[in-house]
Amino acid sequence: MNEQKILDGLKDNDPAILREAAFSAGDTHLEDAVPLLVRLLNSENLGVQEAAEYALRRIRGPEVVNDLLPLLRSDEAPIRNISMDILREIGKDSIEPLKELLLDNDPDLRIFAADILGSTASIEAMTALGNTLLRDPEVNVRYQAAMSLGSLGFPEAASVLNQALNDEEWVQFSIIEALTKIRSESSIMALVKAMDKSSDL
Repeated sequence: MNEQKILDGLKDNDPAILREAAFSAGDTHLEDAVPLLVRLLNSENLGVQEAAEYALRRIRGPEVVNDLLPLLRSDEAPIRNISMDILREIGKDSIEPLKELLLDNDPDLRIFAADILGSTASIEAMTALGNTLLRDPEVNVRYQAAMSLGSLGFPEAASVLNQALNDEEWVQFSIIEALTKIRSESSIMALVKAMDKSSDL
């Protein structure tokens, strides 16, 4: 199937043709198909939706990341979940727009961005998440930032996690979990000092 036939197939109404075109777009890494594939994630046909998801994971790259980000604002939870799942896999292809999302007015979007950045294996993401942990006004965003720092696992994150140990109890839980994953010696004294200020729980 040549490129034009794939693009035409992605505009068809027949689910069988849409599926075939989507798989072909993924197998040929057809970047021109990305906007059409993102649109197909909204398809009511699960087979078409799965084929579009497959293709986007195969094509990946900054354009896919950028085109998926608006779907995080969707009112449809399944669409948001699919988008987040793909972005967890390919988000490292374009870190900057994810970092910008950490500054969004919507705390839910900031939580989504922090979650995705935790899967990027990026030092750049670690720095952005550290700033979010120390400065974001929403407790649930700070919680997710700490969890994602633990997922990244960089020892360099221990210092910012230590600084945040005086946060609310809900955030403290996530910080302690992150520190146990990182296993930094510098955190031992910080944890001991925090015990005097923490609740029995």
